Amino acid sequence: MITGEEVVALVEENVKNKNLQKHMLAVAAILKRLARELEVNENEWELLGLVHDVDYEKTQDRPEEHALVSAEMLEGKVPDNIIRAVKSHNFEHTGVAPEKPMEHALIAADAASGLVIATALVMPNRKLEEARPESVIKKFDDSSFAKNIDRDRIMYCKELGIDREKFLTISLDALQEIHQELGL
Repeated sequence: MITGEEVVALVEENVKNKNLQKHMLAVAAILKRLARELEVNENEWELLGLVHDVDYEKTQDRPEEHALVSAEMLEGKVPDNIIRAVKSHNFEHTGVAPEKPMEHALIAADAASGLVIATALVMPNRKLEEARPESVIKKFDDSSFAKNIDRDRIMYCKELGIDREKFLTISLDALQEIHQELGL
């Protein structure tokens, strides 16, 4: 299995955009917190978040290849369940339907990270520490806010037995823990 240093090297080699790197850190933090909540392997779920978009810069103009290129890059380096979860987060193009909790969690966390960060950015000092769960929930309900964030994907949290409010609270808590790494 890939080591922490190898993950960092893989991401840094393939993802030059600092905001995309921060997005991957954010998704990893949410997944790690969810794993703790669900009493499953935190390290594995965190690893999934760190690598889920490792091919994005190579495939951003070819969405039908996104996640498939990642799967090739990750083959033999991470467990098969992580590769399947990576593929399932772009199920619309890969044809790999999400079935397992890890897969549903990635889809929900991927979208929730954007909503939580967008909410923080409209706070007076643009800081995660200022955001409250109620703020994130209110922004979820405001369809004119952060229109590019697919709320239906966030609702995959229900597949984990976690309601929207609790999921968004878990997501906010996770990102507040790593606010320094995110620069927020």
